[in-house]
Amino acid sequence: MHEYSISSQIWASVSKAAREQGGGRVLSIVLEVGALNLLEEEQLSFWIGTLAEREGSPNVELKLTTLPGRVRCRQCGEDGEAGMPGGEADHLVPFIPSCQACGSRDVIVTGGREIRVVSAEVEKGEAGESKA
Repeated sequence: MHEYSISSQIWASVSKAAREQGGGRVLSIVLEVGALNLLEEEQLSFWIGTLAEREGSPNVELKLTTLPGRVRCRQCGEDGEAGMPGGEADHLVPFIPSCQACGSRDVIVTGGREIRVVSAEVEKGEAGESKA
C-alpha cells in the first residue's frame, strides 16, 4: 500500500504550492507516473481525493498519464520499452523489468520510475487566480 505514502507526498507538495501562490481550493492535479512504480491508479486517486477532502478541497480531479518503463539491455544493446509483468502469478514474485527484444532481465532502467506533478488547477484565492 505504498500508494498512500506517495499520495501524501503529492498532496503535500500541491497544497503547499497552492498556499504559496495565494490560491484557494485545489480543483485538479495533473500527474505523470512511471509504469515501473507499479502504482494502482484507483488507489492513488482514492488517497489523493481523501487527503484533499480532509483539507477543504473536495472532489479534486486527478488526471494521470502513465509513462512507459524504459530499459537499455546489457545483452543485446536494445534501448526501448521494458517488458512488464502480465498474468496472474506475477504479483507473487518481485518484478524485474526485461528487454522486449531478447527477453533478458540484465537491463539498466532508464525511465518509468518518475512521479511528476505537471500542474494543478487552483481556485482563485485572495491574491487572484493561481496555478501551482
